[in-house]
Amino acid sequence: MSRYNDSSAVKLERFPVERVQTEQQQQELEVLESKRASRSKADAVPYGKYAVILTCVFAVLLCIVGSYMQLASVNLENAKLRREITRLADEQNALNAKKEQMYNLTFVEDYAVNQLGMVKLDKSQVHYVEMATGDRMVLAGAPSAQAGAQNAAGLLERLTQTFSAVLEYLS
Repeated sequence: MSRYNDSSAVKLERFPVERVQTEQQQQELEVLESKRASRSKADAVPYGKYAVILTCVFAVLLCIVGSYMQLASVNLENAKLRREITRLADEQNALNAKKEQMYNLTFVEDYAVNQLGMVKLDKSQVHYVEMATGDRMVLAGAPSAQAGAQNAAGLLERLTQTFSAVLEYLS
């Protein structure tokens, strides 16, 4: 608009005015345009950075999913082993019950009577042996004549026989 608010003035904005630019002004414009161009490159969307960030996020997600897969397989193996432990514990209880039954006196007696055909002794079957001369021990391989000769033998001969008997026992 005009300064004086009158209608006779012409708005200069409507009519383009060609200005003569000097060489210096033109260089300044080129510098401004080059700055604007560099600014526009800086303002441009950094697709390379976004691609790298997206790739890193994708790699982290793959690692997390892989970890969950390993955790699931370990949990599955753990469940299988727990089932195996409970099965073995049940089997152990069954075997312990069977062992207790086998050592039970009534089971042993029943097995002896029914399976092996054994019978209990009656009082009429028991024989008592009474000895008139008392208790003594006789070697099975030694005749009674040698027993008398051993009594008469010397101390050295008895020690040798005792030593040989001990060696025979140990070997």
